[in-house]
Amino acid sequence: MSKIYKLRAWLKSQLLTKYSNIMTIVAILIVIVTSTCFTLFSHYFAKVQISSTLDTIASNSIGDYRNTIGNYHDFMESVVNNINFDCGISDKKVLEKKAYNNYNIKKIDVETNKKNKCSSFSDSNFVEPQYDTVFIKSFNNNLSLWVNSNKENGNSILSLVWKDVRGRVSIYFEPRISDIMRNQYCDNCILSVITTLDNYEKEIYFHHDINNLSKLPPLNTKVFNNGVVLKNHVDPKLLSVISMDLKPLLFIVGAFFGMIVFLIVNYYIKRKLSLHSLILKGITRKEFIPYYQPIIDVYKNEMYGCEVLVRWWFNGKELILPDDFIPYAENSGLIIDITDVLLEKTLMQLSSVNWQDSSAIISINMIPGQLEDKQHMREVVDLIIKSSISPKQIAFEITERMSFSDLDKAATVIDYLKAQGINVKLDDAGTGYGSFSYIQHFNLQSLKIDKMFVDTIGTHDHKLFVLDSIIAFGKKAGMEMIAEGVETKQQSDYLLQNGVYLQQGFYFSEPLKFEQFCIFVEQNKRKH
Repeated sequence: MSKIYKLRAWLKSQLLTKYSNIMTIVAILIVIVTSTCFTLFSHYFAKVQISSTLDTIASNSIGDYRNTIGNYHDFMESVVNNINFDCGISDKKVLEKKAYNNYNIKKIDVETNKKNKCSSFSDSNFVEPQYDTVFIKSFNNNLSLWVNSNKENGNSILSLVWKDVRGRVSIYFEPRISDIMRNQYCDNCILSVITTLDNYEKEIYFHHDINNLSKLPPLNTKVFNNGVVLKNHVDPKLLSVISMDLKPLLFIVGAFFGMIVFLIVNYYIKRKLSLHSLILKGITRKEFIPYYQPIIDVYKNEMYGCEVLVRWWFNGKELILPDDFIPYAENSGLIIDITDVLLEKTLMQLSSVNWQDSSAIISINMIPGQLEDKQHMREVVDLIIKSSISPKQIAFEITERMSFSDLDKAATVIDYLKAQGINVKLDDAGTGYGSFSYIQHFNLQSLKIDKMFVDTIGTHDHKLFVLDSIIAFGKKAGMEMIAEGVETKQQSDYLLQNGVYLQQGFYFSEPLKFEQFCIFVEQNKRKH
């Protein structure tokens, strides 16, 4: 496992040395990939563009009709009430005024019961339509909305028709939507179909359907006031042309998006690699130093041993706390090299104060990956044996907050360590992956109760029951139990009353530099 971690560390160190070149290639790849992906959606964006354009045209055109005439019945009634149905001067003025004042009205016909016919024109080019007429909607006995279509010429208009005992009034509305919707790329690329919500079978085509577009599903559908429904069918050829036109723009947008992605990735990698690089340098310079937190046997009122905690003395000037680098070091595998540096310094420092003459224990944290690598553990054991400290004075604490990838391999390594006299303890008991299955699988005889549970003492937190369960389990299994994070006398007394004699925490001492720890040890000796 350590080989894998070292390989990852080596790859990252290589990335650091060639960062500029590698990230240039990464930037190019990201830009190419994102740009290509964007162009792959050109067909979709073509649909969106055409649909949006048709929506705008339809809204403007039919919306003009709607805004002009409002309620069909009220509008037509206002026209009819001002007509005498005699084709006289008064009628002509009304018809001309209506036609010229509104560009949507292209013609008004009045036909009397006497067969007289009078008309008004707003457009000199307007030709009397000879259309097939398809009924769309009837509003009442007097008023109907019609669509008139000449399929041969591809023209169409909307008309309102009023009939009563006096005669008939027909009003023709334009502009012709079909002409507006014709596309610059090809003829008859768009088929517009008008229908009504209550009469779906009565359809009128806005130009002759020579391309059979009506067989295609409509690209968009709009429903207007008065129950008018407009559907637009689009020729796939038009979509292909628009799609090709959009690809260069989408490629540029994709490249821009890719650069943003690259900048984010680059920032993240730089941040991680900078920490990685600094940790590598720290390992080389042996900037990681041990701090010692005493473990007290409260029952005997003497020091049982200490736990070794790592601190980073960055550049020999700045102290960096574990939370700022341990998570990354564990995930990257650099924690293995940090632990080696820490153990080497610990053995050297404590040997210098004759630690071997006592029976005190030194506890050092290990991650599961370290205990799955027997070769590396052999090197660690050799380092201990070469020092004056006895392996029996060494304990490795494995955190339960990280999982083992191979329990059988770890069990073999742990058995090897036990054979050398090194005790292995379960740290953070009850907080992580293995729960107490690790105790059974590895046949462990020592566990550490996490601060999370110690903090519940004196409270009504439900985790207090978990603490009692852990203690009861430890007693039943005949295990050595150490409580960490003890900060108050109340906590210490509660643990003592429940048979947890070995305790550590700020109530006794904070983690100490070597010089401070030596003073603490001397003071503890004087008490006895």
